[in-house]
Amino acid sequence: MNSRFAGLCLLVLASCGMKPIADAGIETIDSGSTCQLCTSWGNPHQAGVIAEPALTELSGLVASRAHPGVLYAHNDSGDRARFFALSITGAALGEFTLDGGAADDWEDIAIGPCPEGTCVYLGDIGDNLLRRTNYAVYRVKEPAVTVDSPAGVIDVAWQRFPYQFPNGEKHNAESLVMHPVSGRLYLFTKPTSGIPSRVYRFPELTTPEMVLTLEYVTDLKVPAPLDSQLTGADISPCGESVLLRMYNRLVQVTATEGQTFEQMLGNDVKPVAVADEPQGEAVAFSADGRSFFTSSEKLTTTLPLNVSSCR
Repeated sequence: MNSRFAGLCLLVLASCGMKPIADAGIETIDSGSTCQLCTSWGNPHQAGVIAEPALTELSGLVASRAHPGVLYAHNDSGDRARFFALSITGAALGEFTLDGGAADDWEDIAIGPCPEGTCVYLGDIGDNLLRRTNYAVYRVKEPAVTVDSPAGVIDVAWQRFPYQFPNGEKHNAESLVMHPVSGRLYLFTKPTSGIPSRVYRFPELTTPEMVLTLEYVTDLKVPAPLDSQLTGADISPCGESVLLRMYNRLVQVTATEGQTFEQMLGNDVKPVAVADEPQGEAVAFSADGRSFFTSSEKLTTTLPLNVSSCR
């Protein structure tokens, strides 16, 4: 294991009270955990307006782990292979292009450990017509950008990890998360409204361009029969909770003591207040887990960035 990656894992384990299960690479929550788990949120309010004019169909949002106060975001299908950095008030901080990469239907963005330290994972995972043969996730080392030092427009190095579902299945998906300790990537499907999403786990991302076969894990408890489809998700910084976004509502699923992350995903959900957004798809925990951000595709003249804080 890369020493920097090992150090990151030890740091997260110490701060979150997690115990890795060696044979599965999946964690339980320890009763001595110092994670700042939040399950009670205040009402959302506007943190600012997204000032990046190219973000017209914001689909994925995640908080940087290397740079305090920085968010990463990308557009839905129709844009080229690029993502953006924003401040937590919406200021534009940089544009990062994946020269030679493809963006058939980017739908979500995740963040987590990688051999280089911390990486951004961009999910080319959408498949509305259920006929794609080129699903993939792109990995990019977190770029050098801070609130005080915007990056401008730069090309970034990337690696591509193509994947397939078991037994030749096809699935549309808009939700991608990475566990902060195990470094395992998970995908949540987007079936027809009212049908629960399926959870798939990626094998370890070791060899770029080698086609990976995902492993089925479990079904979520959402979408429920009256819900719209699942359009986004994010995992808390210590891995003990996940926010699940649908057009009609936001919910949270949380681990009980002794549960693995994958066991947690089958738990009942708790509704969470969310801002009224015309076509809200994006949700992101803050880096400390004490707040979360949401936004919408740009259907109005301005694009608010909304935030809710722990109470």
